[in-house]
Amino acid sequence: MKNISTIMTASPVVGNPSNKFSQVLRLFTEFPVHHLPIVDGDSKLIGIISSNDLPKVFLSLCNRPEPLQMTMDVFDAEIKITDLMTLNPVTISSTDPISKAAEIFASRKFMALPVVDDGVLLGIVSLKDVVHYLNYIAA
Repeated sequence: MKNISTIMTASPVVGNPSNKFSQVLRLFTEFPVHHLPIVDGDSKLIGIISSNDLPKVFLSLCNRPEPLQMTMDVFDAEIKITDLMTLNPVTISSTDPISKAAEIFASRKFMALPVVDDGVLLGIVSLKDVVHYLNYIAA
């Protein structure tokens, strides 16, 4: 079986911990992504944000004792990317077999895995990528 590097998206769209919420939201709307790896200045993976994490922001702000105005300025001031992201996400290596990604997807509720070698983000592989590959080899 081939390895992850053959089906991953190389050089994915990324964010960094200093991004404002509005910048992260813009990345999700301007690019066809559902997962945004968060990297430091050396491209080391530190977290990931899923499009499913974004609605949680609105709920957390609505559930405050004193509701806040829903403006991008308020979101940018109140929301830290480091609070929104999942720290130290499960990853996979570019040299791992595709079957390992399939096993992780089958046993967890993940839809994407950052591809990391020596702590550096190389790409991202999604459940959809694995399914497309498996359909291709089954045909």
